[in-house]
Amino acid sequence: MAALKWRPRVVAAIDALLGVYAQVLFARSRVTGALLLAATALDPGSLVSGLLAIAVAAGTVSSLGLGTPSAAIGPYTTNALLVGLAVAHYFGASEAALVLVVAVSVVTVLVTAALLAAGERAGGTPVLSLPFVLVCWMVLGVAPALGLHSLPALTAPPSGLLETLGALFFLPRASAGALVLGALLWHSRIALVFALAACTALAGATVICPPLGQPLLAAPVLLNGMLTTIAIGGVWFVPSPSSLALGLAGALASSALVLGLTGPLERLGLPALILPFNVAVFLVLHTARRRVFDAHPKSVDFVPGSPEENLAYYRTRLARFQAPYPIGFRLPFRGAWVCTQGVDGALTHRGPWRHAFDFEVADAEGRLFRGEGASVDDHLCHRLPVLATADGVVVKVQNDVPDNAIGQLNLERNWGNCVILRHGVGLYSQVAHLARGSVRVSEGQTVRRGDVLGACGNSGRSPRPHLHFQLQSGPALSAATLPCRFSDVVVRGAEECVSLTSAPPERATVRNLEPDGGLLALLAMDPGSTLAFRSNSGGVEQIEHEVDLLGNLVLRSRERGATLCFARTEDAFTAFDPLGAPGSVIHLLRAALARVPFDAAPTLAWSDYLPPRWSRSPGLRAAWDVLAPFLPVSGLEMRYGFRPRPDGVDVVGASARAVRGQPVVRTLAELRRGVGIARLEVNAFGRKLVAERLVPDADPRLARSPQDEAQTRRSHLAAGFTAWLRKSSRLHSGAAPRSPRAGDPSS
Repeated sequence: MAALKWRPRVVAAIDALLGVYAQVLFARSRVTGALLLAATALDPGSLVSGLLAIAVAAGTVSSLGLGTPSAAIGPYTTNALLVGLAVAHYFGASEAALVLVVAVSVVTVLVTAALLAAGERAGGTPVLSLPFVLVCWMVLGVAPALGLHSLPALTAPPSGLLETLGALFFLPRASAGALVLGALLWHSRIALVFALAACTALAGATVICPPLGQPLLAAPVLLNGMLTTIAIGGVWFVPSPSSLALGLAGALASSALVLGLTGPLERLGLPALILPFNVAVFLVLHTARRRVFDAHPKSVDFVPGSPEENLAYYRTRLARFQAPYPIGFRLPFRGAWVCTQGVDGALTHRGPWRHAFDFEVADAEGRLFRGEGASVDDHLCHRLPVLATADGVVVKVQNDVPDNAIGQLNLERNWGNCVILRHGVGLYSQVAHLARGSVRVSEGQTVRRGDVLGACGNSGRSPRPHLHFQLQSGPALSAATLPCRFSDVVVRGAEECVSLTSAPPERATVRNLEPDGGLLALLAMDPGSTLAFRSNSGGVEQIEHEVDLLGNLVLRSRERGATLCFARTEDAFTAFDPLGAPGSVIHLLRAALARVPFDAAPTLAWSDYLPPRWSRSPGLRAAWDVLAPFLPVSGLEMRYGFRPRPDGVDVVGASARAVRGQPVVRTLAELRRGVGIARLEVNAFGRKLVAERLVPDADPRLARSPQDEAQTRRSHLAAGFTAWLRKSSRLHSGAAPRSPRAGDPSS
């Protein structure tokens, strides 16, 4: 029992150690960390010095209140590790050198903290490995005064790719470089391809600029260029041909910095190290922030993962939400209305005002009015409430324009009675042709989505009662319209289909979701609660519900190291793309419960997208990663619906893509009253993955004997060793990561 008590702490310590090593290559994978640890272990002195530096830095972080030892994974310990390896490289692993490691590890934490604070004031500039460079220079200057002298040169300058990769850890050996190359391959095939592209580009640059090929410069040029291309091409920007091009431009800039800085620094007795990489990334990031449009390449504006995860998340986000704005807009009415004029409508939606919508109410026969429709009161939409489509501030109100008789127009005050809301910089919405005297809000008032603004009328350029809606770039009545897609639109037809985002076409009957409390209760989860699942991959997995420091709702698997951010509003449950080990139940949750609208319409159906990894068989995924940045793949389209059950409801899904008439992916999520998520099932390419919920006090399997615990541990060792090694740990960039919901209109 004592061993069971200490085991989580030992696993956490190993986990944190491997995470520190992995972050040198911008990775979270613990296998990557283990390979890099093995590379430093080729020199026992380097291994001891690096481990000592990590321990001292973690203790310093905790002692100074900068975070817990586990939270110290990031720039503090990663920079300290590099400093420790540098001391071992230059001065060996003598007692005096180890004392120096202890001292400079503390200094590294202080320098890192100061640079982090300065970076936050400068708009979130990442510190990268700049603390390591500065402290390493300090060490080289102070060491002679302490009686430490640099070791004589052991080898010639690194030559070749493998020796250069080994030099990243101050071990310019082919054997160390092979382990670093293996770690990079395990972490990301995209990163490896980008690194090789940098090697090719820099080899071509030496033809144009021969000094770059000098023996003393070749290794620094190659190392700084590869790191720059990986960081820019796949870490701070979504992998794509344009991000690769920008990364290669950064690599050329870092090469120029190597050429320009090496001479002056040598005269001071200092090596360039990876300072050019730091400067090149800094220049590119701050230049990109000056762009008018964040595109080509698209910056990573969500919690980042590996280049593959960044690419998959961005593409599925586009496929799912298709919205250019950081907020979502709901339809501005209650109940079902018909779109009588849409974008590029034949009547008035032309030119600068083309992105607009007119809505009216129709009866079961499609008639818009009672009787002959000779009076405004005969029209079914007249005097119905008009709602705010999103939170905002009222900037313009007109409420005194008379209503027209049927067939007449007021061309002097085209917009009639209207309300304009400001939702953000350069983002406004307008509802127009309201009934005279019906506006309930005033200028300067803050409104929430769903608040009543006024009533549908027939004022302005309006021959019959209808509601006009548009997004626009400014507060003026005549401002040009912006493209608009409404969120969570239910389109009526033979069945009611939910569109995550929609620009309703003419004659389409649409409505907002109508929340159902029973469905909402089936997916109710309290922060701090734990969901236990037993999967057919072996063992029990605990999924913890947390709220992180940014306010994101998070499901986290401690056993498998996977995380899933999700949103749960009064309208729907939305799961975002997960990070971490693919064998976790977290990935089954994302597939089976990608999105669940809380609307009890019996014929309700909806579409969504799974990450691209679900669209390929496991044997092809690694090869596909290499091509993914260069191919327009948006993920796997899925079609979902409800299937009633006596004690709740099933959410069933099937992929639009089929092989021999069968969907390549089928999903099932059983939602039971009093239990919530009871069972998850995903059939992908003939492989069936199942996870069953274990409920405390209702399922005796949760009360396990010591023999059961031992069996679970054996199962985890056999089937989950690689998975917990892959547990995620974010490379701390010096700026708080943005919420993955920041670009999702469902939030």
